[in-house]
Amino acid sequence: MPNSNPTIERMMQIFEVIESVGDAVSQTTLVERTGLARSTVYRLLNSLTECGMLREVSAGRFAFGGRMLQLAEKVTPGSDFISRLRFLQPILDKLALDIGQTCKISVFERGAIMVVAGASARTPHAMSYTIGEYLPLHAGGASKVLMAYLENAQRQRLLGNNRPSLTERTIVNMDEFEHEMRLVQEREWAEDPGEYSLSVCSYAAPIRGTGTEVIAALSVPFMSGTSDDDRAAILHGTIVGARKLSDEYRRFI
Repeated sequence: MPNSNPTIERMMQIFEVIESVGDAVSQTTLVERTGLARSTVYRLLNSLTECGMLREVSAGRFAFGGRMLQLAEKVTPGSDFISRLRFLQPILDKLALDIGQTCKISVFERGAIMVVAGASARTPHAMSYTIGEYLPLHAGGASKVLMAYLENAQRQRLLGNNRPSLTERTIVNMDEFEHEMRLVQEREWAEDPGEYSLSVCSYAAPIRGTGTEVIAALSVPFMSGTSDDDRAAILHGTIVGARKLSDEYRRFI
């Protein structure tokens, strides 16, 4: 890519390997996975460890460091929700197993909706997820939950005229979207019938902090061909799961 920085690109290669492994990674593995020269990996590891982005867990094995978490917490300066995700992850993992579908947590911050945590189900058709992925404001279960609890003026200012039709089921008319927002508030859950992708549906429910404040959304995506009985079970699991996550979050406030 023109005007890119090779050092940063190599650093990101190292981060991506550690992220994909999900545990401490040896220098040898990093060399093999990235294709970088051993001397290059050695220098980068020294620098990243020195500034706290990585830590040496054991001799020659590296994992993400404390500085990485500190920076991650700044992604959502309006709350310290990110810093408590490690306490919610075990519940999220169990929900994915109990529901049998991938579960994701998303937040609204700085005018965007972003996936900040997830857990994959151990089933053949479980959906994938990407931490840090930005979601469209006007489509999808998590987005509709988070948008529904904003002030009307703020919601309309954010959406403006930028509501592209992602599929034939995307709500692009503002009056229809506002009606959907009221419906989400009344029943306290949202449905995506294929607004973002026709082959993928989802249910979502609010995760609450103190009082009735909505701080995040739990969403559970599933294939569009899922049976009505299974859909009902997923919806129930989503609502109950969001309440469990809310209760656990309040324990650490």
